[in-house]
Amino acid sequence: MAHHPRHRTYARLTPPQLRRALAAVAVLFGLIGPAAAQQSCNTPLGWWESKGLDPFFLNPNGPSPTTACDFELWSWSAFVHWMQRDPATGLPLFLLLPTYNDLKPDATPPTALQAASLVHQRPLKLLPRNAQPQSLGSFEQAGPGGVLVDQAGRAVYYTTHMDPIYFAFTQKYFGPKNYQKASTTLDYPIGATVMKSSWRIVRPGEDTSKLYTTTAIVPKLVNAGNGKLKTSDQTETVTVALIGVHVVGVIKDHPEFVWATFELPGNAPDLPAGMDPRSPNPVSAQDFPLYKGGTAADQCNYLPNKMSIDETTQVITPITNVFQQFANGGATPQSTADAIASSNTNFQSAIPAHKDKLDPVFANFRLTGSTWLLAGTLKPGDGQMDTEAIGSIDLDNATMETFVQGEGTNCFSCHRTSGGANYPGKNINTSHIITSQLHLLAAVLQAR
Repeated sequence: MAHHPRHRTYARLTPPQLRRALAAVAVLFGLIGPAAAQQSCNTPLGWWESKGLDPFFLNPNGPSPTTACDFELWSWSAFVHWMQRDPATGLPLFLLLPTYNDLKPDATPPTALQAASLVHQRPLKLLPRNAQPQSLGSFEQAGPGGVLVDQAGRAVYYTTHMDPIYFAFTQKYFGPKNYQKASTTLDYPIGATVMKSSWRIVRPGEDTSKLYTTTAIVPKLVNAGNGKLKTSDQTETVTVALIGVHVVGVIKDHPEFVWATFELPGNAPDLPAGMDPRSPNPVSAQDFPLYKGGTAADQCNYLPNKMSIDETTQVITPITNVFQQFANGGATPQSTADAIASSNTNFQSAIPAHKDKLDPVFANFRLTGSTWLLAGTLKPGDGQMDTEAIGSIDLDNATMETFVQGEGTNCFSCHRTSGGANYPGKNINTSHIITSQLHLLAAVLQAR
């Protein structure tokens, strides 16, 4: 059966309706630039030739983002920055960054030099969505979790990489004892960036000319009973293709993080304009790695109750059929949608001309959209941040939030400053990595 949207109300408006109303107010008061200003959302002349291809709006003494175009420019520039080739290894820079496994609960915070020392080449180790560390699999993480299965019957895998600023700050407050030292209004610093990526196993003989591929170590999956899967102690080395990227970072006046997501349009079809996501009609006649041509819309984007795996071939049944419901993340108003489209055109056309700095295949990615809050509005204990979102207010990545598309959700539906059963509301709670250890906090407090 198809996965149907939830119905919620807030002040007599559903969250999507309220978010759109707030976005309209933001336009009225000039908090998002007018449509006329969004006709050409492009980088300043010479940016591509600047040293390091640094993202915009990271200077605390520099300008603040004021228009939708500004936010989309940050998203694209941050994506390009971290996809640059490392001169020593040839790898995209983000693959050299620290991962969750580099964090140590309640450890002494690293110095800048120690944090920088964690930037190095390492084997890429991936996990399926429902086998992620607690930072990525609990505390209101997007949707019900679950395993996304491609048309070849293989699981889609995930990883998270943190830049040195994000890593050093997170380590300082990581673990229940360290977490207590953070004030409720403490913010992540400007420049802190984290990237979540999704990877699909390449099929034998597949044309990968338009994909970024690398080798990765993945755990073999086994049947856990009751229609569930689990990871085993055995691993295999496979060739994987990058199919989705969240780029999340703090820029001037926006400690809530700007949340951006990129996808390959070749992953799955977009839901045709005007088609009901519960329609019995097919979304597309074309086959995609995550969609079988001719599959009805109401048979897509849902998580089955039971799954099984051939433990020898690692083929899972059933497969998942996917469509992207919101090609621009439900961007509102039209000026925001225009900024996304314009930035996509400009960056995608510019990347191939700079193949000395990054692989031209990254021009095949599309910015779905970005979301953020009004400057200066982040506060601890806010459980309704999703209703305050601006930009792409229905932002989901079809490869990372497959099963919650169309439910009126966005990044702030999960990444909030509200507290939990064992921890208070704090601004840093927007990081699931920090909150991953807080199931232990009650025991720490009790022992005091």
